[in-house]
Amino acid sequence: MVSRLRDHLIQYASPVFSCSRSALKFAYVTETKMASEDSYESVLKSRYTRNSPLLTILSETKKTQTWRQLWIWLAEAEKELGLKQVTDEAIDEMKSKRDEIDWQTIRDEERRLKHDVMAHNHSFGKICPKAAGIVHLGATSCFVQDNADLIIQRDSIDHLLKGMATCIDRLAKFAEKTVEVVTVGRTHYQTASLVTIGKRAVLWAQEFVMAFEALKNFRDNMRFRGIKGATGTQDSFLTLFDGDEDKVEVLDKLVMEKAGFTKRFLITGQTYSRQQNVVQDVHLMCALGVFSAAAKKVCTDIRILQAFGELLEPFEEHQIGSSAMPYKKNPMKSERVCSLFHRLVQAPNEALLTLGDQGLERTLDDSANRRMNIPDSFLLMESMLRTLQNIFEGLSVQEENVARIVHDELPFLALEKAMMWLTESGVDRQEAHAKIREAALNAKEMQKTRSVSIHDTLKDPFFDPVRERVVAIASNPIEFTGRCRSQVKNYLKSELYPTIEAYLDKNAAKVSLDV
Repeated sequence: MVSRLRDHLIQYASPVFSCSRSALKFAYVTETKMASEDSYESVLKSRYTRNSPLLTILSETKKTQTWRQLWIWLAEAEKELGLKQVTDEAIDEMKSKRDEIDWQTIRDEERRLKHDVMAHNHSFGKICPKAAGIVHLGATSCFVQDNADLIIQRDSIDHLLKGMATCIDRLAKFAEKTVEVVTVGRTHYQTASLVTIGKRAVLWAQEFVMAFEALKNFRDNMRFRGIKGATGTQDSFLTLFDGDEDKVEVLDKLVMEKAGFTKRFLITGQTYSRQQNVVQDVHLMCALGVFSAAAKKVCTDIRILQAFGELLEPFEEHQIGSSAMPYKKNPMKSERVCSLFHRLVQAPNEALLTLGDQGLERTLDDSANRRMNIPDSFLLMESMLRTLQNIFEGLSVQEENVARIVHDELPFLALEKAMMWLTESGVDRQEAHAKIREAALNAKEMQKTRSVSIHDTLKDPFFDPVRERVVAIASNPIEFTGRCRSQVKNYLKSELYPTIEAYLDKNAAKVSLDV
């Protein structure tokens, strides 16, 4: 009603008004924006996913258009199979009026009927009088609800897969750039054999590639609910087609194909299964949960490495790290991803609870939860992807600090090479291990009061057979990183890029975060 009044005022604004049409429109928009500040709005929409295409895909308008499109596909298929009460005139009317939505009528009808599908049905029938008698013919509410959910999920997943592909690509580019930058490996958060930053980045990328594959596998195997009737028996459609089971089966397939699916549930209750096969809410939420865990792992690593002074997430020109300590550069973007993880990782549990609460052919235990859990999970993932892309596009290496840490740890790490070469010369491996442990612990004590060199760790005569050889390569730390370089190049070429290629937009713009 408000929107119609606004449009009416703008359209018919005349000189008697003290403001112009454009000024009136501006005043309305400004007032609307101001009013929104006085009412709670999900921070996923207002803060973290502003202007995301998902907000349109998940909107009430998109849902309503999809419901109506499903009614159109159903009518088309029914006519193609010979139902005389469905006419071309009725179908054409529905097509021409599909996007004409009278929200006030819909809200009034739902308030009266307490049934959202019937409210939409009545509203659509009012603007399509020639089709009113055949809209929703033979169907139950879940025909539009469940099938529309699947279509909207599919479109949302396609968007998210593109975002994942871009993030993975950005991380791969960082790996390529740092493939030869030597750094200290860390196991149990303690110093371990040298690796390269590029190798570590590829390990991160592999986590996302596996999460990408899980979500894409879900998307590729999605099944359409189709036309199953009130309790899944298809009795209403069997009645319409005079008991012809073959026609009912073809009708199910026709509607599925019109909706762009290649697979369907062969059997359902009133709803499509909340678990069946690989195409339902539990499996979808698990795929999103896997992504969230991968993102949490990577961003936790970045936070730790920033604390070590090895990496630095992007810090904007005017960004403030702390209101009290102006010198700080907090890893707030990585922290944000870790914070969002806490919500998204709970989504699979919500879906499992929903599955467990479904009674017999259908109950409404799922209704309110699914209206929130699925869209919010998509938006949570979108906000994490945006932040990750920004991080990966600006992630930098503190090369002087990294080189210093490598230099300090190399005298100890070189002992691993010494052990390999000692066994090569005939020394027992366990004896070499014990001697190296003793030498390393002594050097660590020495390090408390002064710097330690590789000559200090290898001073025992036990190392005479390999000392010169170890010292010789110690000047070139990359020689301690094994196959890091070739592993990175092989993984990027053989697995990463081929996996994301179909969804990768090579011209995708850089992400700039508003907050």
